[in-house]
Amino acid sequence: MDKLIDCLKHCILFKDLTVAELQNLIININYSISDNCKNCFECRTCIVALEGDICESLGIVIQGELEVQKHYASGKVVTLAKLNRGKTFGEAIAFSETNIYPATIVSSKGAIILYISKKDIISMCSAYPKVLNNFMQLLSSKILLLNKKIKELSFETLRQKISNYLISQYEIQNSIALTLPMSRKGLAEHLGVQRPSLSRELVNMKADGLIDFNKNLVKIKDLEGLNDILV
Repeated sequence: MDKLIDCLKHCILFKDLTVAELQNLIININYSISDNCKNCFECRTCIVALEGDICESLGIVIQGELEVQKHYASGKVVTLAKLNRGKTFGEAIAFSETNIYPATIVSSKGAIILYISKKDIISMCSAYPKVLNNFMQLLSSKILLLNKKIKELSFETLRQKISNYLISQYEIQNSIALTLPMSRKGLAEHLGVQRPSLSRELVNMKADGLIDFNKNLVKIKDLEGLNDILV
């Protein structure tokens, strides 16, 4: 129980709850824990949920890491998000009229997931105003994230996608000297492009005087130029 409580403290849903409140909350709800991938070393990924599956509960990553992926008929796979300890999924889908997963969720590192049903989510929100506030904050954040993803997908060229990403990092880090929070491979997956194409365009943008880079360090040399690319 103590280990579970420690994990849940990392989840935004239970932010500002005391240990005593968390213990009482867990005792008074029905939850299930899935650890199908915990001891799986042979496969590179295990499927947690397939696109089109019914979603009737909220999932919380207790251990390991999940990837939210969009699979296309052409064989292309785009990673939409990565979820590590404390991250949630399914909270918005479970309460929608068409409660089906819009993407596939896989475990790339043996994951342990705690599931809470819709009924118990409502009970938690009723009993703990802090959980209700956190739940609404969580939904709002997901909506903003979705809007951001839609904006990213609306760009037609790779240079636009890269520029938009670098500008967003500039706003987060408040510096033209950026440390990218993901590898080149991870960035390519995030943008939905092939890694060689990403590397080639970064070199082209460097040659055009827009940026300079070394591994995951990027310096914006022409911020106005990056903004102009998005117009």
